[in-house]
Amino acid sequence: MQAFLLSLLLSLAPVIPNGGIVVAKGQRFLAEVALTPQEQMRGLMYRQYLAKDRCMIFIYDEDSQHTIWMKNCLISLDVVWVKEDGTIVEIVDRVPPLSPMFKGPDSEAPTYGGKVMSRHFIEFPVGTVKRLGLKVGDRIGWNIKLEDGTTIAGGLPVPKAKHP
Repeated sequence: MQAFLLSLLLSLAPVIPNGGIVVAKGQRFLAEVALTPQEQMRGLMYRQYLAKDRCMIFIYDEDSQHTIWMKNCLISLDVVWVKEDGTIVEIVDRVPPLSPMFKGPDSEAPTYGGKVMSRHFIEFPVGTVKRLGLKVGDRIGWNIKLEDGTTIAGGLPVPKAKHP
């Protein structure tokens, strides 16, 4: 019951106000942004669904070996790590949620990625890597607008949306 109430409360929490567009292989994704350590730690926890055209980009100021874990994640994800110029340097597809049977300490939870240096990473809906044929060496782009008006653009240029 407590887990249900926590999940309900978190689902009612305000949406992260920062956002923008990530483009991979010509496909546009509406991107939420994980910029602060708190947002990065929370990521996509407690989500029960991630639409095919959505993603979350984790923005960092410097290169590192960024690993992820799936604590409190309810859905599988595809994750792509990129250099500052948008070049994909690592991919882990079909990352499974952490089993609710896992009762060990957080330090023993499985981690994924972080095998190579990267600047940022993006969590996509499961199946995106295969659907788009993404591979190491491909380039993606992003154009993010923060609540304070700051723009973070990187990788390939993000084309303007086509309107009918």
